[in-house]
Amino acid sequence: MRSAWRGVGGFLVARPLVAIVIAVVVVGVSLLFFTRRQETPVTHRVQRVALTDQQQMQLGSQQYAKTLKQERAQIVSSGTGYDQVQRVAKRIEAVARRDKPGFVWKVTLIRKNEANAYCLPGGKIVVFTGILPLTTTDAGLATVLGHEVAHATAEHVAERLEREHLTKVAVAIIAGGIAVSPASYAHVVALLGIGGQAAELPFSRKQESEADHIGLIYMARAGYDPHQAVAFWKRMLRASKGKEPPEFASDHPSTARRVKDVEGWLPEAERARHGS
Repeated sequence: MRSAWRGVGGFLVARPLVAIVIAVVVVGVSLLFFTRRQETPVTHRVQRVALTDQQQMQLGSQQYAKTLKQERAQIVSSGTGYDQVQRVAKRIEAVARRDKPGFVWKVTLIRKNEANAYCLPGGKIVVFTGILPLTTTDAGLATVLGHEVAHATAEHVAERLEREHLTKVAVAIIAGGIAVSPASYAHVVALLGIGGQAAELPFSRKQESEADHIGLIYMARAGYDPHQAVAFWKRMLRASKGKEPPEFASDHPSTARRVKDVEGWLPEAERARHGS
């Protein structure tokens, strides 16, 4: 019996190729007709997203309500830290509102010993008290909040969700073209899924770097000294020394790279600070 793998025209060779072509066509059509083309603020990177602003706000509000319910006993509603977070957030939000006037901004400080903060799609911000000893000043906190708010105005979550959706569609089509049984289909999907997940790390790092860039411009536009962003990232570098995974295995750029990148963006930030 002649093996189907011997010729390019063989069934088992052609079938995967056809599946790949179909996957490319389906993804292309989906991008063209079911997403919108737009540019991110500041960096002007072209992206495609499917979720509307209203859908992003709904998604973020649902998660925000869930978080407030889970952490209600730890919500901070007064004190020096609370006042600082509200004060800085108000200035960053005022700048971000120029790019996303429809978003409803709100910030909550939660008592948690974790150096973290995040902004949900649509404008809901959560800050953990554990980040405040590292931010130290209003400008340091503006660095963090500018970065997190930039994720929302650049619609990074919506963009990532669309990529994940289209990747799953493509993987399913390609796996169907390669597999010859339900068991092998599941196996191929799993293998492609692993590869796809690893391939997402560079894109995630790109989004994080973009949020650093946009956030730096936001804090400068809000009147904060952008050089203090470098000081903040250097404090983060000292705090994380020896604890970071290799950059290629992380969804974030290394802190050392972030320091270098922010230093490179300082002239642009200074112009933004002075309105030029």
